[in-house]
Amino acid sequence: MSTDAFLGLAMGAASALGYVFVLVLSRALGPGDFGGFSSLNSIGIVLAIPAGAFQVVVAAQVARRGPAALDLRLPLAVGVFGCVITIALSPALAHVTRVDSVLAPAVVALGLIPLTVNGALMGGLLGMRRIGALSCVYLVAGTTRVLAAAVVAALGLGVVASFVLIVIATTLTAALSWWFCREHAQLSWSSPAGSRLRAVRALYRSNSSMGVLMALTTVDVVLARYVLSGIESGEYALVASLGRAPVWATQFLALALVPALARSGSVRSVLRAAALVVGVSLIGIGVAGAAPDLWIGVLGGSAYNGASGLLVPYLVFGTLLALAQVLVVAEMAQGRHLLAKVAWAAVVFEVILVLGVWHENVFQVLGAATVATALVVVVGGSELVLHRRTHPARDEAPADCAEPLARDLS
Repeated sequence: MSTDAFLGLAMGAASALGYVFVLVLSRALGPGDFGGFSSLNSIGIVLAIPAGAFQVVVAAQVARRGPAALDLRLPLAVGVFGCVITIALSPALAHVTRVDSVLAPAVVALGLIPLTVNGALMGGLLGMRRIGALSCVYLVAGTTRVLAAAVVAALGLGVVASFVLIVIATTLTAALSWWFCREHAQLSWSSPAGSRLRAVRALYRSNSSMGVLMALTTVDVVLARYVLSGIESGEYALVASLGRAPVWATQFLALALVPALARSGSVRSVLRAAALVVGVSLIGIGVAGAAPDLWIGVLGGSAYNGASGLLVPYLVFGTLLALAQVLVVAEMAQGRHLLAKVAWAAVVFEVILVLGVWHENVFQVLGAATVATALVVVVGGSELVLHRRTHPARDEAPADCAEPLARDLS
């Protein structure tokens, strides 16, 4: 088995453990508290975007300049900055997510530090091609979260305690990553100022494109928590965990586009990836549509039975999200960012639509999210077709073009 295949299996297993985590925690907290947890956790995912960006940037730097490029000062500074800002915003976040205590967002804030540093460390492992160690980190991350959920269920704990245990799990995972990188990880600037500035620019561009994908994927859960009742928001959050499956299941297709588009600029690979996304998603929609009550019952139990009618519509939304992911990543790989700006505008439109008009029930919230994401897909598809017509040669032979991301990261 190749190292890339081994890493793919580890990431797949970690994703499966994520569903086990939801299964255990949704039953332990119940719809009311699980809605608040999911809403705040969705905000945490957006706040943790720099962790993913650091993984990409550090991996490229270490691959090009060697282990000496594994410098943790910038990731640590970004993590601390994010923590301080989030703590300051804790009262507002507690109000929006309707959790019982400002301690919950404060705990989420504390978790941003180990999460961001761990992103850089995992990037170092990837850049050094230590795939076995990186795979171990993915598995430990998923396993420790499941154990945290199990403790919550066994002791009957609440939302704040759930986040405390998750932060502990994140810290343990970061400690393991550091142990794997202990000979190279350092807190002193190891690169010249020019390289650091290029890294900051690359982080900014990665955060913009990846950030809008996370916003599109999570903002509906936050809005549902804010405008719906506690029970309805909990049911919505559980369905979202299943309905986002097309995004996670086809994420590898989007990432695989980066080297292909950087080398040739061909849009055929984008069209093939989009077709695969639709095909995989249609299979999932068919399976879920045959027995929605079964899937909701397996994941959340009888307390969430009222949400079964939302599953298939959410999977349609999830398919649009997966297509948007392919289109945004494809554009990013070619050094363009128009669609990312359109997607940010779509997020703002979704928020306005829900807060102003569509907030009476779960279907209206989902409808607003679907309309906003469909807008991104239509614009991205139109841009792709126009690009293909104006650059037909790129679909016939690889062009000798420089890799836009590599220029930023080298």
